[in-house]
Amino acid sequence: MLALVLLQLLRPVPRIGPTSLQPVSKQLGPTPPDLPWPTLGSSAVAVAGLGTIGTHGSQTALPLASTVKMMTALLVLEDHPLPLAQQGPMIPISADDVATYQSEKGQGQSVFPVAAGEQLSEYQALEALLVPSGNNIADLLAVWDAGSLSAFAGKMNVRATAAGMTHTKYVDASGFSPGSVGTPADLITLAELAMQNPVFAEIVNQPEATLPVAGRVFNVDAALGQEGIIGVKTGSSSQAGACFVFAADVKADGQSARIFGAVLGLPTLDDAFNAATGLVHAIVPGLHNRSIISTDQVIAEYSAPWGDQATIFVEQDINWVVYDGMTLHETTDLKPIAPPLASGSNVGSVTVRVGDKKTSIPLKTTGGIFDPDVFWRLTRLGSSALF
Repeated sequence: MLALVLLQLLRPVPRIGPTSLQPVSKQLGPTPPDLPWPTLGSSAVAVAGLGTIGTHGSQTALPLASTVKMMTALLVLEDHPLPLAQQGPMIPISADDVATYQSEKGQGQSVFPVAAGEQLSEYQALEALLVPSGNNIADLLAVWDAGSLSAFAGKMNVRATAAGMTHTKYVDASGFSPGSVGTPADLITLAELAMQNPVFAEIVNQPEATLPVAGRVFNVDAALGQEGIIGVKTGSSSQAGACFVFAADVKADGQSARIFGAVLGLPTLDDAFNAATGLVHAIVPGLHNRSIISTDQVIAEYSAPWGDQATIFVEQDINWVVYDGMTLHETTDLKPIAPPLASGSNVGSVTVRVGDKKTSIPLKTTGGIFDPDVFWRLTRLGSSALF
């Protein structure tokens, strides 16, 4: 009998597994109403950090027209970084550059006037590329950066692959060729990358610029300032139709949010601008700063068979701007514990995700779990139980 008593007292105490008290996923807010998509072409919209919130029309690769110039500008700025308020190196204009201007002008392309012997700073060249949308300036910058148009197109495709733009292919720096193709979602990916560069963001938000030879030029983006739109790039050709990639800074319950979108294949640029402003206007009411997880939520608990209990909480509140109808996914990573467990012990983490946005937060206990007393040890069930 004594041996059985000792066996019961000395048997290892079982490890205690967690019990989750939170749903694995849940919808945040009501299902939003349908967005006012344009009836033609293909479109997509996204919220920065969250990813795509809607698409419409065929999402296959289509000609991109001058929206290609976003990649041209991004590559130039990555290869030749330019701080704000600085002009950067000077780029000389040669007789060949003038011939390119004249040839492209004769083809009816969107061009920017240049004169042999003049110079454009890198900043001025980027303005000429992005504000009045000079195709010849795209060629100028491509050769300046990579030595040839074909070499620059190769770099563009490498960069697109690195960015995850799986449906995009570039064959030129201006977008005049219908062989430069992509999807609305890929254009949004590119716009998000480019807008992280402060020089790019500053230039595409300029309604006008004053430049050598041309003088005062105006931004083709006539939607600037409407519904919070701060850029990004227009495009128009017979093969691509009218295209517009846009970014808009808006407020959601007092918090800042940025909407990105792309519309391709519309009849006119005015149609593209109207589609963009209509989409932003419709999206804003569905954006809310919501509690994703808070310190007063019980995430899980440990319940010992001898009656002790420890609840598990996050260490901080998480609030995000999200779009109505999005799904919150919650995954806990909790380890079984062995007593004693002190109050405030770190026992794992919880990962929360909405769209593309994700973070992990440590989990701690409130309350402790103590070693069981002698009575429980003697009376617990098992192959060696006394009773």
